[in-house]
Amino acid sequence: MATLHPTRRVQALMPLYVQRFACIGAQCEDTCCSGWTVAIDKKTYESYLQTDQAALAERMSAAVQRLDPPPSDAHHARIALQPDTGECPLLEERLCAVQKALGEDKLSDVCFTYPRKVQQAGEVYQQALSLSCPEAARLALLAEDAFEFTEGPIAVRPAVVAQLQPQSGLSLDLMNEVRFFCLQVVRGEGLQLWQKLAVLGLFCERLEQALQAGAPGRVADLMQSTRELITSGQAAALCEGIAAQHDMQALTFHLLWRFSETLHARPTQRGVFEAIAAGLGADPHTGELPQAQLIARYQEGLALLPTALQAAPVLMQHLVLNDMLRDMFPFGSNASDDKAKPSAQFLRLAARFGLVRFMLAVQCRTDAPLPQPSALVRTVQVFARRFQHDTGFAARVDTCFESMGWGGVEKLFRLLSP
Repeated sequence: MATLHPTRRVQALMPLYVQRFACIGAQCEDTCCSGWTVAIDKKTYESYLQTDQAALAERMSAAVQRLDPPPSDAHHARIALQPDTGECPLLEERLCAVQKALGEDKLSDVCFTYPRKVQQAGEVYQQALSLSCPEAARLALLAEDAFEFTEGPIAVRPAVVAQLQPQSGLSLDLMNEVRFFCLQVVRGEGLQLWQKLAVLGLFCERLEQALQAGAPGRVADLMQSTRELITSGQAAALCEGIAAQHDMQALTFHLLWRFSETLHARPTQRGVFEAIAAGLGADPHTGELPQAQLIARYQEGLALLPTALQAAPVLMQHLVLNDMLRDMFPFGSNASDDKAKPSAQFLRLAARFGLVRFMLAVQCRTDAPLPQPSALVRTVQVFARRFQHDTGFAARVDTCFESMGWGGVEKLFRLLSP
């Protein structure tokens, strides 16, 4: 049988946790084959119509629905999940019947790639994973050396490799230099994570100003001045003067969190929802709670969170690093996105950081045991599953931050400060 989706081997830069990753299949506690609408590309859909395996063809005929009209070749059809379980009807003992019977090359692009994301910037290929995958989250967030970088061979489908395009007069080589500079700021020593994010925010603001002024030649100087800001101690001194606004942090991130409650929580994710509701002391039926109680519970949890994180000391830093790598920060992984500007990319990074910190903090209470590393990782995984695969989330962040008066990088720092 002819190969449907050919792959080729390339050398890619990746964190060590990516190299260590292998799908655990039926052992996974939150399978990617449930709860999501699975897109089927046109080429795969047409091959399913022609399969000569009668039993599988009958199952696929019932399970795979052509969209009318298809919005694109990449989203030509979808798999209709089982209404009672929300799982893919093509599973057999929690393993994919299509892959078992027809081979990996017959999987749709979505099923082949997840949780991997391969991107190319000039001659550089890179691979990261989505932390909505439980095994990926464990490997990325708990291992001290998870974000040591290595290079190795990977199999890619060329048609679905995301391409970073030159922007604002910058060459791809210089864009890569900026991207890896930003990663090094977060990996560096001497500053707390929120302070590193504040430095990134200043850098992104100045980078955008230089690009808008048509002065890409200033980028190298900006990176050097940012290094000096950190090594001289000026960055730490600057951050010491930033007063946290815990009340506005609590209100803003609770508002973003409540967006997720408009969706039905799957049983595998319900424990995180319940732990957050319990930490807030919210009404178990409506989720409502007084504003003063919300702020007080958040402040209490924020004070206890560093103790909880002692058992998972790299969790928050690795969360941020993974976000930056997957989104080609600070340029964005989608060159056609009108929000793919450094300041907008920073806003979204800060929002995701703040929302995860909120979700973790409110689970920390003086009247209950602090969450264990497994619970912390699970919270991040549920966050990634609920928000990072939601195309409308970034738009909700923009709307929420505008309505709450958080325009401008310097104002955002008060959302980061603990």
